[in-house]
Amino acid sequence: MRKSTFNYIKDILADYPETDEHIRKREEELRYPYRESDINRDIKGTKASYDVQDNLMITIEQDKRLAGLERNKRAVADTLEEFDKDTEVIIRELYMKKRPKYTMQGLVVNGLIYCSRRKAFDLRDDFFKEVASKLNLNM
Repeated sequence: MRKSTFNYIKDILADYPETDEHIRKREEELRYPYRESDINRDIKGTKASYDVQDNLMITIEQDKRLAGLERNKRAVADTLEEFDKDTEVIIRELYMKKRPKYTMQGLVVNGLIYCSRRKAFDLRDDFFKEVASKLNLNM
């Protein structure tokens, strides 16, 4: 797998716990866009509409950023369900926590996962490959 693809998936996993919050904030931004007050609103002019915000309003279904967040969330959630408990522990402990407590070796030594260190890396790599394929990323 390419290093850039691996790091991209790593970033997605790091943001995964806050993805619902990011989605909620983006929907709120789209529903209630910021409107700058017009200091010349009292001046009479042509009947043309100068409200650019109304003309450029993006619907929630068309927003690419929101669609990307939901796609990433769905890909990670589906992949976590497909894999076994050891893989889930590896991904949650090493990539989703803000301050990971363990390394891969620490997970094995402390009995949090029941496989060898080599097998743990293989499980991680298989998980990353599956997420990459669901997101149609180059490997």
